[in-house]
Amino acid sequence: MNLAARRKELEPDPYARKVLALDTRLSDLGSAAWTNPHARRLAKRLEKSVADLLTFVEFEGVPSDNNHAERTIRPAVEMRKLSYGNRSEKGAATRSVLMRIFRTLKQRGLEAVTTLEAALRTYTVTGQLPQLPEGVGSGG
Repeated sequence: MNLAARRKELEPDPYARKVLALDTRLSDLGSAAWTNPHARRLAKRLEKSVADLLTFVEFEGVPSDNNHAERTIRPAVEMRKLSYGNRSEKGAATRSVLMRIFRTLKQRGLEAVTTLEAALRTYTVTGQLPQLPEGVGSGG
């Protein structure tokens, strides 16, 4: 994380060398012959995911954590817990689709219930779902 924070103050070549050194160190840790079973288990996991661990260091703008993703799915997780989970596979699939629709509409700055109601009214009349309004959020 310190290296990623120093990206702007380092020249590209020294930065790339430091990324390579970090990658090599992590690879060495993952492939070392550990005697402790917990260390071996951790090393095995490290060896499998070392390529993904440094994505935030290699590519500017990639966060070092997944907090955004965790916050994004939190409402759906809370709803599932409050309703005592899904009662069937079909219920789980339905909830998944609805959560994706609601989240997408929210991210585009649309009021979900109003937008869905209008879309369903259009569908019942025309048999076609309408396009999202032009110029709204990331989809416009």
